[in-house]
Amino acid sequence: MRACRDGAAIEQALRELDRDYFAILYRDGLRTLHDPEAARDLVQETFIKVWRRCATFRGDSELLSWIKVILRNGAFERLRQTTREVPLEDGEGLTAEASRRLLELSIDGNPTPEQALRQRQLADTFRRGWQQFRQADPLHANVMAWVIEDGLSIEEVAELLGRTPGATREFVSQCRKHARVHLAEWYAAAHES
Repeated sequence: MRACRDGAAIEQALRELDRDYFAILYRDGLRTLHDPEAARDLVQETFIKVWRRCATFRGDSELLSWIKVILRNGAFERLRQTTREVPLEDGEGLTAEASRRLLELSIDGNPTPEQALRQRQLADTFRRGWQQFRQADPLHANVMAWVIEDGLSIEEVAELLGRTPGATREFVSQCRKHARVHLAEWYAAAHES
């Protein structure tokens, strides 16, 4: 935000964004788009939009939350589109030099082809297990999604379920046990050496 206000240090600001948020945003993009390359492109586009819109950030929410909204809107836009995207023209917010540097910075943090393949395989294994879990036990799967994806606290889940926080802790523990059954293959693959 300082770089945005001062109009300088874009390179350092983009490096910090990439270092701090790339993995989180990439995971969210992959979860939505189910395509590693599209998710990587989405994160790059999100960083460009963040830079172009940084002056509109009022600071009344967390920076990551604001960036995630931009990412989600971009993901939904991608899903709605049926035609190829038109590349950004010069003069649409970033200079050619800034665009080139953004691309270089994003490449530094990208996984190797072997790592990308392993990530895709793990993601596919997780997706299959999660789908089985959702089909076999939708209530437990939804509660786990509230905790993991939405980041709800035990108190918030308790309110949604109409239970006490203590009973909700026990119920969430049961949900985790049910999830482990369906995600056993993913756990084994993720913890391989």
